[in-house]
Amino acid sequence: MTTPAETERLTARLRALKDRSGSSFEALARRSGISRSSLHRYYSGASFPASYETVHAFARACGASDEELRELRKLWAVADITRSTPLPAPTKGDEEASVSRPPRTRVIAVVAVAAVLLLVAASVAGVLALRSKPDETPHTAVPIRVFNVEGDCRTRPGRVPACSLGLAVDPRLPYEFSNVVSHRVWHGDVLSADCVLYDGERVEDEMGVGTTRWFRVRLDDVPNSHAWLPGVRTNDNPKLPVCTP
Repeated sequence: MTTPAETERLTARLRALKDRSGSSFEALARRSGISRSSLHRYYSGASFPASYETVHAFARACGASDEELRELRKLWAVADITRSTPLPAPTKGDEEASVSRPPRTRVIAVVAVAAVLLLVAASVAGVLALRSKPDETPHTAVPIRVFNVEGDCRTRPGRVPACSLGLAVDPRLPYEFSNVVSHRVWHGDVLSADCVLYDGERVEDEMGVGTTRWFRVRLDDVPNSHAWLPGVRTNDNPKLPVCTP
């Protein structure tokens, strides 16, 4: 599969920052709270950062300026939207006229930029209003412990921002920056889950383990008083009722 140009640009920018810093992957891992192996995968383009927070931590450890961080935020958002938007299959007419038409990826990039600039700020509110209506059925909450596959984050003392994990607003939407609540969690945190959803958006952790299972957890400091923890972010498997759509 061909890597989208937007993803390549983000990878090239991270590579340039790392090379400019002159720091080893071991040093960057200590500063960022991200494992050496993950940093190397982002640097080589073998993996795409699942959240902007990861990009921010990588770049900040390399000494990126505030202006560079703002540019990286735009690059990551555009790349994330582009790689999650499948290209439509060409029709027979498209194939015959493909030489004279502009590349589809450029059209997607323009749409992605517009979406980032105009809609990201309002997306969470829209999702809350349209897609995440709370279930009216009361459930008994059970404790569930957060798990971070990154070894450095499991052993590192303190609540390092780069080791924090996001909780989704809506488990049926892509698990990305615009679909994450402000409340952050860390490895070992205990949350209260009241139901489970088995057919949500598929997500993968940094080791490639994927799932469509999501736990609804109760929070006091977010809209609707709940958010969603993906199954790859916990080793627990409590018996819970299925969440009502």
